[in-house]
Amino acid sequence: MSDDPEDGMLSWDETVFRDEHVFEIDYVPETFKHRGSQMESLKYALRPAVRGSRPLNAMVRGPPGTGKTTAVQKLFTELRAQTDIKTIRVNCQVNGTRYSVFSRLFEGVFDYEPPTSGISFKKLFNQITDRLVEDEEVLVVALDDVNYLFYENEASDTLYSLLRAHEEHTGAKIGVIVISSDPDLDVIDELDTRVQSVFRPEEVYFNRYGESEIVDILGGRAKRGFHENVERRTYSNASPSLRPTAAICAWVSICSGAQG
Repeated sequence: MSDDPEDGMLSWDETVFRDEHVFEIDYVPETFKHRGSQMESLKYALRPAVRGSRPLNAMVRGPPGTGKTTAVQKLFTELRAQTDIKTIRVNCQVNGTRYSVFSRLFEGVFDYEPPTSGISFKKLFNQITDRLVEDEEVLVVALDDVNYLFYENEASDTLYSLLRAHEEHTGAKIGVIVISSDPDLDVIDELDTRVQSVFRPEEVYFNRYGESEIVDILGGRAKRGFHENVERRTYSNASPSLRPTAAICAWVSICSGAQG
């Protein structure tokens, strides 16, 4: 080992990364491993939409960091590339009321935000459904972290409006995917009876990743994210959630600073 303390250190214009994005929390991998059965279940629910019909609704459950949002994002990307289906994902942590959810739907349908004041929910709702019918489009809505709508007592009203849209406006075709990470929340039981009567979703469960699955996934990310001469370490006691694990993998490799 050299006595020079700067030997082997990166200079200001060097980096260990080939692609830093693969370690970010919102990274969507090109190859989505170990979630084949879940993806097939979601595709089954949305298959009617490809034929121009109203899709089946779906309920996606599982602990945080198990690929639920990534699965829906991957599926939405495929649908946008291959079909005319309109897909909109709403982050319910940020949009925790029925009005704010439909504001995001308005933005997704019209490609601009609705007025910040002076427009009622009914008018907002009608403009969305009018456009869908006029363009003969099928809309699939993903309510990500739907548990936050329940915390604000907004879930039943939001889902009721979405699920009954075809009755309020003939020809409107809307499917709903709800995504929940709260293991203590029973989505169906917590809904009003008026919503329970029409919400019979396909249930898709995302279990925690096994140790070998985490090693496989992170190994692929490290290979894609770091240059070949950067030391990469994989730990067998990895967290079953990939959210912190990916960040730790990046941090360990940066700190090691080792070059082969």
